[in-house]
Amino acid sequence: MGRLGDFHSMAVCSGDRAGYSLVARRSWIMTIGKSKTVTIAGLGTDVPELRNARALWQMNRFEEALRLFEEAVRKYPQNLVALVDGSRALGARFEITRAEAMLDRLLKVGGKRADILHLAGQSYRMIFRPEKAMACFEKTLAKTKEIPDAFLELAILYERRHRLSEAESLLRESLRISPDYQESRLVYGRLLRRMKRESDAETLFRDITRLESAHPGLRAQAWAEIAQLLDRQELYRDAMAAMLAAKELLLPREGPILEESNTVIGYLNSLAHSLTVDHFRRWADTAPQPASQRTAVLTSFPRSGTTLLEQVLDTHSGVVSSDEREAFARDIFPALWLQPGVPAPTASALDHISASKLDTLRQRYFDYMAAALNEPVGGRVHLDKNPPMTLVLPGFLRLFPQSKLLVALRDPRDVVISCFMQYLPLNTNSVCFLTLERTAKRYANDMAIWRELREKIVSPWLEVRYEDTVSDIGREARRSLDFLGLPWEESVLNYRDRLKDKVVGSPTYEAVSQPIYTRAIGRWRHYEEFLAPSLAVLQPSLNMFGYSH
Repeated sequence: MGRLGDFHSMAVCSGDRAGYSLVARRSWIMTIGKSKTVTIAGLGTDVPELRNARALWQMNRFEEALRLFEEAVRKYPQNLVALVDGSRALGARFEITRAEAMLDRLLKVGGKRADILHLAGQSYRMIFRPEKAMACFEKTLAKTKEIPDAFLELAILYERRHRLSEAESLLRESLRISPDYQESRLVYGRLLRRMKRESDAETLFRDITRLESAHPGLRAQAWAEIAQLLDRQELYRDAMAAMLAAKELLLPREGPILEESNTVIGYLNSLAHSLTVDHFRRWADTAPQPASQRTAVLTSFPRSGTTLLEQVLDTHSGVVSSDEREAFARDIFPALWLQPGVPAPTASALDHISASKLDTLRQRYFDYMAAALNEPVGGRVHLDKNPPMTLVLPGFLRLFPQSKLLVALRDPRDVVISCFMQYLPLNTNSVCFLTLERTAKRYANDMAIWRELREKIVSPWLEVRYEDTVSDIGREARRSLDFLGLPWEESVLNYRDRLKDKVVGSPTYEAVSQPIYTRAIGRWRHYEEFLAPSLAVLQPSLNMFGYSH
Protein backbone atom coordinates (compact mmCIF):
# COMPACT_ATOMS: atom_id res chain seq x y z
CA MET A 1 0.00 0.00 0.00
CA GLY A 2 2.63 2.46 1.10
CA ARG A 3 0.50 5.50 1.90
CA LEU A 4 -1.98 6.65 4.49
CA GLY A 5 -4.30 8.02 1.82
CA ASP A 6 -5.41 4.50 0.96
CA PHE A 7 -7.05 4.13 4.35
CA HIS A 8 -8.49 7.62 4.31
CA SER A 9 -10.02 7.12 0.87
CA MET A 10 -11.53 3.81 1.96
CA ALA A 11 -13.89 5.81 4.11
CA VAL A 12 -15.60 7.44 1.15
CA CYS A 13 -19.12 6.15 1.46
CA SER A 14 -20.50 4.11 -1.39
CA GLY A 15 -23.55 6.32 -1.68
CA ASP A 16 -24.10 9.54 -3.56
CA ARG A 17 -23.46 11.98 -0.74
CA ALA A 18 -26.20 14.57 -0.91
CA GLY A 19 -26.54 14.27 -4.66
CA TYR A 20 -23.22 15.81 -5.63
CA SER A 21 -21.70 13.09 -7.79
CA LEU A 22 -22.45 14.85 -11.06
CA VAL A 23 -18.83 14.91 -12.14
CA ALA A 24 -15.52 14.63 -10.32
CA ARG A 25 -15.03 18.37 -10.12
CA ARG A 26 -15.98 19.50 -6.64
CA SER A 27 -12.70 19.33 -4.76
CA TRP A 28 -12.51 20.24 -1.12
CA ILE A 29 -9.36 22.30 -1.66
CA MET A 30 -9.15 24.88 -4.42
CA THR A 31 -6.66 24.25 -7.21
CA ILE A 32 -4.13 27.06 -7.45
CA GLY A 33 -1.65 27.82 -10.20
CA LYS A 34 2.01 26.90 -9.90
CA SER A 35 3.51 30.39 -9.98
CA LYS A 36 4.89 31.83 -6.77
CA THR A 37 2.42 34.70 -6.60
CA VAL A 38 -1.09 34.07 -7.90
CA THR A 39 -4.16 36.24 -7.57
CA ILE A 40 -7.31 34.24 -8.29
CA ALA A 41 -10.16 36.29 -9.71
CA GLY A 42 -9.58 38.95 -7.10
CA LEU A 43 -9.78 36.53 -4.18
CA GLY A 44 -6.35 37.44 -2.88
CA THR A 45 -2.72 36.46 -3.16
CA ASP A 46 -1.76 32.82 -2.91
CA VAL A 47 0.69 33.15 -0.02
CA PRO A 48 3.51 30.68 0.80
CA GLU A 49 1.64 29.29 3.82
CA LEU A 50 -1.22 28.20 1.56
CA ARG A 51 1.04 26.62 -1.03
CA ASN A 52 2.89 24.71 1.69
CA ALA A 53 -0.38 23.67 3.33
CA ARG A 54 -1.67 22.23 0.07
CA ALA A 55 1.56 20.35 -0.48
CA LEU A 56 1.31 18.80 2.98
CA TRP A 57 -2.34 17.96 2.33
CA GLN A 58 -1.41 16.07 -0.83
CA MET A 59 1.09 14.06 1.23
CA ASN A 60 -1.71 13.21 3.71
CA ARG A 61 0.01 15.18 6.48
CA PHE A 62 -3.30 16.63 7.49
CA GLU A 63 -2.58 18.00 10.95
CA GLU A 64 0.44 19.95 9.71
CA ALA A 65 -1.58 21.21 6.76
CA LEU A 66 -4.40 22.41 9.01
CA ARG A 67 -1.94 24.35 11.17
CA LEU A 68 -0.60 26.13 8.10
CA PHE A 69 -4.08 26.89 6.75
CA GLU A 70 -5.04 28.44 10.08
CA GLU A 71 -1.74 30.29 10.27
CA ALA A 72 -2.45 31.79 6.84
CA VAL A 73 -5.86 32.98 8.04
CA ARG A 74 -4.33 34.55 11.16
CA LYS A 75 -1.59 36.33 9.21
CA TYR A 76 -3.82 37.42 6.32
CA PRO A 77 -7.33 37.83 7.77
CA GLN A 78 -8.59 39.59 4.62
CA ASN A 79 -7.26 36.92 2.25
CA LEU A 80 -10.31 35.23 0.79
CA VAL A 81 -8.37 32.30 -0.67
CA ALA A 82 -7.03 31.51 2.79
CA LEU A 83 -10.52 31.62 4.27
CA VAL A 84 -12.03 29.37 1.58
CA ASP A 85 -9.22 26.84 1.58
CA GLY A 86 -8.87 26.88 5.35
CA SER A 87 -12.56 26.30 5.93
CA ARG A 88 -12.70 23.45 3.43
CA ALA A 89 -9.62 21.79 4.89
CA LEU A 90 -11.09 21.97 8.38
CA GLY A 91 -14.40 20.64 7.09
CA ALA A 92 -12.71 17.71 5.38
CA ARG A 93 -11.22 16.75 8.74
CA PHE A 94 -14.62 17.13 10.49
CA GLU A 95 -13.47 20.21 12.41
CA ILE A 96 -16.85 21.62 11.50
CA THR A 97 -17.24 24.24 14.22
CA ARG A 98 -13.90 25.83 13.30
CA ALA A 99 -14.71 25.61 9.60
CA GLU A 100 -18.08 27.29 10.12
CA ALA A 101 -16.47 30.13 12.05
CA MET A 102 -14.04 30.68 9.19
CA LEU A 103 -16.86 30.74 6.65
CA ASP A 104 -18.82 33.21 8.75
CA ARG A 105 -15.76 35.45 8.63
CA LEU A 106 -15.49 34.93 4.86
CA LEU A 107 -19.00 36.34 4.47
CA LYS A 108 -18.17 39.35 6.62
CA VAL A 109 -15.13 40.10 4.47
CA GLY A 110 -16.45 39.28 1.00
CA GLY A 111 -20.15 38.59 1.36
CA LYS A 112 -21.17 41.39 -1.02
CA ARG A 113 -19.58 39.54 -3.94
CA ALA A 114 -21.59 36.93 -5.81
CA ASP A 115 -18.59 34.67 -6.43
CA ILE A 116 -17.71 34.66 -2.73
CA LEU A 117 -21.30 33.91 -1.78
CA HIS A 118 -21.22 30.97 -4.17
CA LEU A 119 -17.94 29.61 -2.79
CA ALA A 120 -19.27 30.03 0.74
CA GLY A 121 -22.47 28.21 -0.22
CA GLN A 122 -20.52 25.25 -1.58
CA SER A 123 -18.39 25.18 1.54
CA TYR A 124 -21.36 25.36 3.93
CA ARG A 125 -22.96 22.49 2.05
CA MET A 126 -19.75 20.45 2.40
CA ILE A 127 -19.71 20.90 6.19
CA PHE A 128 -23.34 19.87 6.75
CA ARG A 129 -24.80 23.36 7.03
CA PRO A 130 -27.42 23.18 4.26
CA GLU A 131 -29.58 26.05 5.52
CA LYS A 132 -26.64 28.44 5.35
CA ALA A 133 -25.70 26.99 1.96
CA MET A 134 -29.17 27.67 0.58
CA ALA A 135 -29.10 31.23 1.91
CA CYS A 136 -25.78 31.83 0.15
CA PHE A 137 -26.96 30.43 -3.18
CA GLU A 138 -30.18 32.44 -2.97
CA LYS A 139 -28.17 35.61 -2.38
CA THR A 140 -25.82 34.67 -5.21
CA LEU A 141 -28.68 34.38 -7.68
CA ALA A 142 -30.17 37.64 -6.44
CA LYS A 143 -26.91 39.34 -7.46
CA THR A 144 -26.11 37.54 -10.72
CA LYS A 145 -27.38 34.92 -13.15
CA GLU A 146 -23.88 34.31 -14.50
CA ILE A 147 -22.96 31.39 -12.21
CA PRO A 148 -24.78 28.31 -13.61
CA ASP A 149 -23.54 26.15 -10.76
CA ALA A 150 -25.45 28.28 -8.25
CA PHE A 151 -28.74 27.34 -9.93
CA LEU A 152 -27.71 23.70 -9.86
CA GLU A 153 -26.55 23.65 -6.23
CA LEU A 154 -29.72 25.35 -5.00
CA ALA A 155 -31.97 23.12 -7.11
CA ILE A 156 -30.38 19.99 -5.66
CA LEU A 157 -30.82 21.29 -2.12
CA TYR A 158 -34.47 22.14 -2.81
CA GLU A 159 -35.14 18.75 -4.40
CA ARG A 160 -33.72 16.99 -1.36
CA ARG A 161 -36.31 18.89 0.68
CA HIS A 162 -39.08 17.84 -1.73
CA ARG A 163 -39.48 21.44 -2.98
CA LEU A 164 -39.91 20.14 -6.50
CA SER A 165 -41.59 23.08 -8.21
CA GLU A 166 -38.96 25.51 -6.92
CA ALA A 167 -36.19 23.16 -8.04
CA GLU A 168 -37.76 22.92 -11.49
CA SER A 169 -37.96 26.71 -11.83
CA LEU A 170 -34.27 27.01 -11.02
CA LEU A 171 -33.27 24.34 -13.51
CA ARG A 172 -35.44 25.78 -16.27
CA GLU A 173 -33.88 29.20 -15.73
CA SER A 174 -30.40 27.69 -15.62
CA LEU A 175 -30.95 25.97 -18.96
CA ARG A 176 -32.51 29.07 -20.49
CA ILE A 177 -29.36 31.02 -19.64
CA SER A 178 -26.87 28.18 -20.26
CA PRO A 179 -28.56 25.61 -22.53
CA ASP A 180 -25.36 23.57 -22.87
CA TYR A 181 -24.82 23.13 -19.12
CA GLN A 182 -25.10 19.36 -19.11
CA GLU A 183 -25.04 18.95 -15.32
CA SER A 184 -28.26 20.96 -15.09
CA ARG A 185 -29.80 18.89 -17.87
CA LEU A 186 -29.02 15.70 -15.98
CA VAL A 187 -30.52 16.94 -12.71
CA TYR A 188 -33.53 18.30 -14.59
CA GLY A 189 -34.02 14.84 -16.06
CA ARG A 190 -33.95 13.32 -12.57
CA LEU A 191 -36.50 15.87 -11.43
CA LEU A 192 -38.79 15.15 -14.39
CA ARG A 193 -38.57 11.45 -13.63
CA ARG A 194 -39.51 12.11 -10.03
CA MET A 195 -42.45 14.24 -11.24
CA LYS A 196 -43.68 11.23 -13.29
CA ARG A 197 -42.73 12.83 -16.63
CA GLU A 198 -40.66 9.81 -17.58
CA SER A 199 -40.79 10.25 -21.35
CA ASP A 200 -39.37 13.78 -21.12
CA ALA A 201 -36.76 12.57 -18.65
CA GLU A 202 -35.63 9.75 -20.91
CA THR A 203 -35.27 12.13 -23.85
CA LEU A 204 -32.92 14.32 -21.81
CA PHE A 205 -30.89 11.36 -20.57
CA ARG A 206 -30.48 9.90 -24.05
CA ASP A 207 -29.36 13.26 -25.41
CA ILE A 208 -26.61 13.34 -22.78
CA THR A 209 -25.44 9.80 -23.55
CA ARG A 210 -24.91 10.79 -27.19
CA LEU A 211 -22.85 13.85 -26.33
CA GLU A 212 -19.23 12.78 -26.80
CA SER A 213 -17.94 16.03 -25.31
CA ALA A 214 -19.71 15.42 -21.99
CA HIS A 215 -17.74 14.13 -19.00
CA PRO A 216 -17.74 10.29 -18.95
CA GLY A 217 -19.11 10.32 -15.41
CA LEU A 218 -22.02 12.49 -16.55
CA ARG A 219 -22.82 10.20 -19.47
CA ALA A 220 -22.55 7.19 -17.16
CA GLN A 221 -25.12 8.74 -14.83
CA ALA A 222 -27.46 9.36 -17.75
CA TRP A 223 -27.19 5.69 -18.80
CA ALA A 224 -27.85 4.62 -15.20
CA GLU A 225 -30.97 6.78 -15.10
CA ILE A 226 -32.17 5.19 -18.33
CA ALA A 227 -31.55 1.77 -16.80
CA GLN A 228 -33.75 2.68 -13.84
CA LEU A 229 -36.54 3.89 -16.14
CA LEU A 230 -36.39 0.69 -18.18
CA ASP A 231 -36.39 -1.41 -15.02
CA ARG A 232 -39.62 0.25 -13.90
CA GLN A 233 -41.07 -0.49 -17.34
CA GLU A 234 -40.14 -4.18 -16.81
CA LEU A 235 -37.77 -4.09 -19.78
CA TYR A 236 -35.09 -5.89 -17.84
CA ARG A 237 -32.71 -6.89 -20.63
CA ASP A 238 -32.75 -3.34 -21.97
CA ALA A 239 -32.19 -2.04 -18.44
CA MET A 240 -29.14 -4.26 -18.01
CA ALA A 241 -27.78 -3.15 -21.40
CA ALA A 242 -28.10 0.49 -20.34
CA MET A 243 -26.37 -0.17 -17.03
CA LEU A 244 -23.53 -2.01 -18.77
CA ALA A 245 -23.11 1.04 -21.01
CA ALA A 246 -22.77 3.17 -17.87
CA LYS A 247 -20.14 0.88 -16.41
CA GLU A 248 -18.18 0.79 -19.69
CA LEU A 249 -17.66 4.54 -19.39
CA LEU A 250 -16.20 4.14 -15.90
CA LEU A 251 -14.06 1.03 -16.32
CA PRO A 252 -11.19 2.80 -18.15
CA ARG A 253 -10.70 5.02 -15.07
CA GLU A 254 -10.66 2.25 -12.49
CA GLY A 255 -7.00 1.16 -12.55
CA PRO A 256 -5.30 2.88 -9.58
CA ILE A 257 -8.53 3.04 -7.58
CA LEU A 258 -9.11 -0.68 -7.92
CA GLU A 259 -5.51 -1.43 -6.95
CA GLU A 260 -5.85 0.76 -3.89
CA SER A 261 -9.16 -0.85 -2.96
CA ASN A 262 -7.78 -4.37 -3.22
CA THR A 263 -4.79 -3.46 -1.06
CA VAL A 264 -6.86 -1.91 1.69
CA ILE A 265 -9.41 -4.73 1.70
CA GLY A 266 -6.52 -7.17 2.04
CA TYR A 267 -5.18 -5.36 5.10
CA LEU A 268 -8.61 -5.13 6.71
CA ASN A 269 -9.30 -8.81 6.05
CA SER A 270 -5.98 -9.72 7.64
CA LEU A 271 -6.85 -7.66 10.70
CA ALA A 272 -10.19 -9.40 11.14
CA HIS A 273 -8.64 -12.85 10.71
CA SER A 274 -5.92 -12.14 13.28
CA LEU A 275 -8.26 -11.06 16.06
CA THR A 276 -9.49 -13.51 18.68
CA VAL A 277 -12.20 -13.59 21.30
CA ASP A 278 -9.52 -12.68 23.86
CA HIS A 279 -8.80 -9.41 22.06
CA PHE A 280 -12.41 -8.30 22.16
CA ARG A 281 -12.91 -9.50 25.73
CA ARG A 282 -9.77 -7.68 26.90
CA TRP A 283 -10.83 -4.46 25.19
CA ALA A 284 -14.25 -4.66 26.83
CA ASP A 285 -12.76 -5.37 30.26
CA THR A 286 -10.52 -2.29 30.11
CA ALA A 287 -13.15 0.12 28.76
CA PRO A 288 -14.59 2.82 31.03
CA GLN A 289 -17.44 1.53 33.16
CA PRO A 290 -20.13 2.53 32.64
CA ALA A 291 -19.81 4.21 29.26
CA SER A 292 -20.70 7.88 29.61
CA GLN A 293 -22.18 8.04 26.11
CA ARG A 294 -24.12 5.28 24.40
CA THR A 295 -23.17 4.20 20.89
CA ALA A 296 -24.68 1.85 18.36
CA VAL A 297 -23.73 0.98 14.79
CA LEU A 298 -26.07 0.13 11.93
CA THR A 299 -24.04 -1.53 9.21
CA SER A 300 -23.88 -4.48 6.81
CA PHE A 301 -23.45 -3.84 3.08
CA PRO A 302 -24.83 -1.11 0.82
CA ARG A 303 -28.42 -1.60 -0.34
CA SER A 304 -29.27 -3.97 2.51
CA GLY A 305 -32.09 -1.90 3.99
CA THR A 306 -30.14 0.22 6.47
CA THR A 307 -31.77 3.51 5.45
CA LEU A 308 -35.34 2.38 6.17
CA LEU A 309 -34.42 0.98 9.57
CA GLU A 310 -32.38 4.05 10.46
CA GLN A 311 -35.19 6.47 9.64
CA VAL A 312 -37.63 4.50 11.80
CA LEU A 313 -35.25 4.37 14.77
CA ASP A 314 -34.18 8.00 14.42
CA THR A 315 -37.78 9.06 15.03
CA HIS A 316 -37.48 7.74 18.60
CA SER A 317 -36.80 10.42 21.22
CA GLY A 318 -33.94 8.38 22.65
CA VAL A 319 -32.01 8.00 19.38
CA VAL A 320 -30.00 10.39 17.22
CA SER A 321 -28.54 8.96 14.04
CA SER A 322 -25.64 10.03 11.87
CA ASP A 323 -26.43 9.14 8.30
CA GLU A 324 -23.31 7.82 6.52
CA ARG A 325 -20.83 10.24 8.04
CA GLU A 326 -17.26 9.43 7.11
CA ALA A 327 -15.60 10.57 10.32
CA PHE A 328 -14.75 7.23 11.90
CA ALA A 329 -13.27 5.39 8.92
CA ARG A 330 -11.56 8.42 7.42
CA ASP A 331 -10.11 10.02 10.53
CA ILE A 332 -10.63 8.18 13.81
CA PHE A 333 -9.72 4.69 12.63
CA PRO A 334 -6.32 5.64 11.12
CA ALA A 335 -5.56 7.74 14.21
CA LEU A 336 -6.05 4.65 16.38
CA TRP A 337 -3.16 2.65 14.95
CA LEU A 338 -1.09 4.88 12.68
CA GLN A 339 2.48 5.49 13.82
CA PRO A 340 5.96 5.33 12.28
CA GLY A 341 6.80 1.82 11.15
CA VAL A 342 3.18 0.62 11.24
CA PRO A 343 1.89 0.76 7.64
CA ALA A 344 -1.41 -1.00 8.31
CA PRO A 345 -3.76 -1.79 11.21
CA THR A 346 -2.83 -4.92 13.14
CA ALA A 347 -4.10 -6.66 16.25
CA SER A 348 -0.92 -5.66 18.05
CA ALA A 349 -1.28 -1.99 17.06
CA LEU A 350 -4.86 -1.89 18.34
CA ASP A 351 -3.85 -3.74 21.50
CA HIS A 352 -1.19 -1.22 22.46
CA ILE A 353 -3.19 1.99 22.30
CA SER A 354 -2.90 3.96 25.52
CA ALA A 355 -5.97 4.65 27.63
CA SER A 356 -5.41 8.40 27.29
CA LYS A 357 -5.34 8.17 23.50
CA LEU A 358 -8.54 6.14 23.50
CA ASP A 359 -10.23 8.74 25.70
CA THR A 360 -9.11 11.53 23.37
CA LEU A 361 -10.35 9.75 20.26
CA ARG A 362 -13.68 8.84 21.87
CA GLN A 363 -14.27 12.49 22.64
CA ARG A 364 -13.12 13.53 19.17
CA TYR A 365 -15.61 11.11 17.63
CA PHE A 366 -18.52 12.54 19.60
CA ASP A 367 -17.38 16.10 18.94
CA TYR A 368 -17.25 15.37 15.20
CA MET A 369 -20.68 13.78 15.16
CA ALA A 370 -22.31 16.50 17.23
CA ALA A 371 -20.80 19.13 14.93
CA ALA A 372 -22.07 17.34 11.82
CA LEU A 373 -25.51 16.92 13.39
CA ASN A 374 -25.42 20.55 14.55
CA GLU A 375 -26.91 19.44 17.86
CA PRO A 376 -25.61 17.71 21.00
CA VAL A 377 -25.94 13.95 21.30
CA GLY A 378 -26.73 14.29 25.00
CA GLY A 379 -28.08 11.20 26.72
CA ARG A 380 -29.49 9.67 23.54
CA VAL A 381 -28.14 6.57 21.83
CA HIS A 382 -25.97 7.71 18.95
CA LEU A 383 -26.65 5.44 15.97
CA ASP A 384 -23.84 5.50 13.42
CA LYS A 385 -25.46 4.24 10.23
CA ASN A 386 -22.86 3.36 7.65
CA PRO A 387 -23.22 0.27 5.43
CA PRO A 388 -19.53 0.06 4.41
CA MET A 389 -18.33 0.10 8.02
CA THR A 390 -18.34 -3.69 8.36
CA LEU A 391 -14.64 -4.08 7.53
CA VAL A 392 -13.59 -1.49 10.12
CA LEU A 393 -15.80 -2.83 12.93
CA PRO A 394 -12.71 -4.11 14.80
CA GLY A 395 -11.48 -0.53 15.09
CA PHE A 396 -14.87 0.76 16.21
CA LEU A 397 -15.12 -1.95 18.85
CA ARG A 398 -11.62 -1.12 20.05
CA LEU A 399 -12.82 2.40 20.69
CA PHE A 400 -16.35 1.54 21.85
CA PRO A 401 -16.36 -2.13 22.94
CA GLN A 402 -19.73 -1.67 24.65
CA SER A 403 -21.36 -0.46 21.45
CA LYS A 404 -24.38 -2.38 20.18
CA LEU A 405 -24.35 -3.57 16.58
CA LEU A 406 -27.40 -3.68 14.35
CA VAL A 407 -26.66 -5.58 11.15
CA ALA A 408 -29.10 -5.31 8.26
CA LEU A 409 -29.61 -8.44 6.19
CA ARG A 410 -31.25 -8.74 2.78
CA ASP A 411 -31.26 -11.47 0.17
CA PRO A 412 -27.67 -11.32 -1.14
CA ARG A 413 -28.89 -11.66 -4.73
CA ASP A 414 -31.09 -8.58 -4.36
CA VAL A 415 -28.24 -6.69 -2.70
CA VAL A 416 -25.82 -7.45 -5.53
CA ILE A 417 -28.28 -6.47 -8.25
CA SER A 418 -29.22 -3.28 -6.40
CA CYS A 419 -25.58 -2.28 -5.92
CA PHE A 420 -24.77 -2.95 -9.56
CA MET A 421 -27.87 -1.26 -11.00
CA GLN A 422 -26.99 2.25 -9.89
CA TYR A 423 -24.42 4.91 -10.59
CA LEU A 424 -21.97 5.72 -7.81
CA PRO A 425 -19.07 8.18 -7.90
CA LEU A 426 -15.88 6.23 -8.43
CA ASN A 427 -14.06 5.51 -5.18
CA THR A 428 -12.45 2.59 -3.39
CA ASN A 429 -15.80 1.12 -2.42
CA SER A 430 -17.85 1.74 -5.57
CA VAL A 431 -15.06 0.55 -7.87
CA CYS A 432 -16.04 -2.94 -6.70
CA PHE A 433 -19.47 -2.47 -8.29
CA LEU A 434 -18.35 -1.97 -11.89
CA THR A 435 -19.01 -5.62 -12.81
CA LEU A 436 -21.57 -8.05 -11.46
CA GLU A 437 -18.88 -10.62 -10.70
CA ARG A 438 -16.85 -8.13 -8.69
CA THR A 439 -19.95 -6.87 -6.86
CA ALA A 440 -20.78 -10.41 -5.77
CA LYS A 441 -17.21 -11.07 -4.66
CA ARG A 442 -17.13 -7.87 -2.59
CA TYR A 443 -20.44 -8.77 -0.93
CA ALA A 444 -19.19 -12.29 -0.21
CA ASN A 445 -15.97 -10.88 1.26
CA ASP A 446 -17.57 -8.32 3.56
CA MET A 447 -20.31 -10.60 4.83
CA ALA A 448 -17.85 -13.45 5.39
CA ILE A 449 -15.91 -11.03 7.59
CA TRP A 450 -19.12 -10.26 9.48
CA ARG A 451 -19.87 -13.97 9.95
CA GLU A 452 -16.35 -14.41 11.32
CA LEU A 453 -16.54 -11.38 13.61
CA ARG A 454 -19.89 -12.30 15.11
CA GLU A 455 -18.30 -15.47 16.47
CA LYS A 456 -15.52 -13.49 18.19
CA ILE A 457 -16.91 -10.20 19.44
CA VAL A 458 -18.33 -9.79 22.94
CA SER A 459 -20.35 -6.70 22.03
CA PRO A 460 -24.07 -7.37 21.64
CA TRP A 461 -25.37 -7.67 18.06
CA LEU A 462 -28.68 -8.15 16.33
CA GLU A 463 -29.39 -9.01 12.70
CA VAL A 464 -32.50 -7.45 11.17
CA ARG A 465 -33.89 -8.65 7.85
CA TYR A 466 -35.09 -6.14 5.27
CA GLU A 467 -37.82 -8.52 4.17
CA ASP A 468 -39.12 -8.76 7.76
CA THR A 469 -38.98 -4.99 8.19
CA VAL A 470 -41.03 -4.44 5.04
CA SER A 471 -43.49 -7.15 6.08
CA ASP A 472 -44.04 -5.89 9.66
CA ILE A 473 -42.20 -2.67 10.39
CA GLY A 474 -43.75 -2.32 13.84
CA ARG A 475 -42.49 -5.71 14.98
CA GLU A 476 -38.95 -5.13 13.71
CA ALA A 477 -38.85 -1.59 15.11
CA ARG A 478 -39.92 -2.87 18.54
CA ARG A 479 -37.35 -5.65 18.35
CA SER A 480 -34.58 -3.19 17.46
CA LEU A 481 -35.56 -0.72 20.17
CA ASP A 482 -35.67 -3.50 22.76
CA PHE A 483 -32.16 -4.44 21.70
CA LEU A 484 -31.03 -0.83 22.14
CA GLY A 485 -32.59 -0.76 25.61
CA LEU A 486 -35.22 1.80 24.67
CA PRO A 487 -38.96 1.78 25.39
CA TRP A 488 -41.52 1.55 22.63
CA GLU A 489 -42.81 4.82 21.13
CA GLU A 490 -45.74 4.67 18.76
CA SER A 491 -44.38 7.71 16.91
CA VAL A 492 -41.70 5.63 15.19
CA LEU A 493 -44.38 4.21 12.91
CA ASN A 494 -45.01 7.73 11.63
CA TYR A 495 -41.40 8.23 10.55
CA ARG A 496 -42.49 9.46 7.10
CA ASP A 497 -44.09 12.53 8.66
CA ARG A 498 -40.67 13.57 9.94
CA LEU A 499 -39.10 13.01 6.53
CA LYS A 500 -41.12 15.91 5.15
CA ASP A 501 -38.62 18.21 6.87
CA LYS A 502 -35.60 15.99 7.47
CA VAL A 503 -32.92 15.64 4.80
CA VAL A 504 -31.65 12.09 4.23
CA GLY A 505 -28.09 11.71 2.99
CA SER A 506 -28.40 8.20 1.60
CA PRO A 507 -28.88 7.65 -2.14
CA THR A 508 -32.21 6.04 -1.24
CA TYR A 509 -33.55 9.32 0.19
CA GLU A 510 -36.39 9.43 -2.33
CA ALA A 511 -37.47 5.81 -1.91
CA VAL A 512 -37.48 5.91 1.89
CA SER A 513 -39.89 8.87 1.84
CA GLN A 514 -42.48 6.74 -0.02
CA PRO A 515 -44.92 4.27 1.55
CA ILE A 516 -43.32 0.89 2.22
CA TYR A 517 -43.37 -1.36 -0.84
CA THR A 518 -42.38 -4.97 -1.53
CA ARG A 519 -41.47 -4.79 -5.23
CA ALA A 520 -37.74 -4.76 -4.45
CA ILE A 521 -38.00 -8.22 -2.83
CA GLY A 522 -36.94 -10.86 -5.32
CA ARG A 523 -35.86 -8.26 -7.88
CA TRP A 524 -32.85 -10.41 -8.69
CA ARG A 525 -35.04 -12.92 -10.51
CA HIS A 526 -35.52 -10.41 -13.33
CA TYR A 527 -31.76 -10.48 -13.88
CA GLU A 528 -31.08 -14.12 -13.07
CA GLU A 529 -29.46 -14.86 -16.43
CA PHE A 530 -26.88 -12.14 -15.79
CA LEU A 531 -26.37 -13.02 -12.13
CA ALA A 532 -26.10 -16.78 -12.67
CA PRO A 533 -22.27 -16.90 -13.07
CA SER A 534 -21.89 -15.23 -9.66
CA LEU A 535 -24.38 -17.30 -7.66
CA ALA A 536 -21.77 -19.78 -6.47
CA VAL A 537 -19.74 -17.10 -4.72
CA LEU A 538 -22.91 -15.95 -2.93
CA GLN A 539 -23.94 -19.44 -1.82
CA PRO A 540 -22.22 -19.38 1.61
CA SER A 541 -24.06 -16.18 2.51
CA LEU A 542 -27.31 -17.52 1.11
CA ASN A 543 -26.94 -20.59 3.31
CA MET A 544 -25.79 -18.84 6.48
CA PHE A 545 -28.38 -16.07 6.35
CA GLY A 546 -31.26 -18.35 5.37
CA TYR A 547 -31.83 -17.21 1.78
CA SER A 548 -30.96 -20.44 -0.02
CA HIS A 549 -34.56 -21.21 -0.98
